[in-house]
Amino acid sequence: MKQNSSKLMEDIKKFLTGKKTDYVEIGGHRFAENIKVGQNALVLNGTGVRTQSDKPIYAVALYLPAKTHRQDTSRALLGARRVQIVILQPLNAEDFISSMREAIAENNDETYQEFMKDLRNLEPGDVADVDWLPSRGTFVYYNGQLMGNPVRGKALYDAVLSIWLGDHALEEGLREGLLSLPKEEKEN
Repeated sequence: MKQNSSKLMEDIKKFLTGKKTDYVEIGGHRFAENIKVGQNALVLNGTGVRTQSDKPIYAVALYLPAKTHRQDTSRALLGARRVQIVILQPLNAEDFISSMREAIAENNDETYQEFMKDLRNLEPGDVADVDWLPSRGTFVYYNGQLMGNPVRGKALYDAVLSIWLGDHALEEGLREGLLSLPKEEKEN
């Protein structure tokens, strides 16, 4: 309760002083508006919550070098990028990994069987970061620890991004949230 009241006081202070928050809160998690991946400054492009049977499963945020409302531009921008996943409900790691791989396979020719293979049971608050760094490749971190070896190239990162932005995205609402599409505007 103390944490909620201190957050409330912080929000009231920011409202009264006119200071903008430096985060977006979704699914009970705060995503920073600006982060660094390596030496690269990134901005929060958008957020969303994955649900199943109206139950929130995880929150996801997309960080890019510059904001965009377009799926194709989100992949074409030069520079580093990050997808951050925050677990909201206890999850069986095998089921989570399987659903991620199925979503990748729906949108890509490759299946990436090694993707997140070392995950164990997932608890609320656990964080998975999928980073792409130019000329270095795709890195997957779980609670700040590097999982496996980096994968050269950008194909794995684009495959992961297709889970939420691909032609067969898991949820249309997630695509709209990650691209920060206004309610009345839909991507072609």
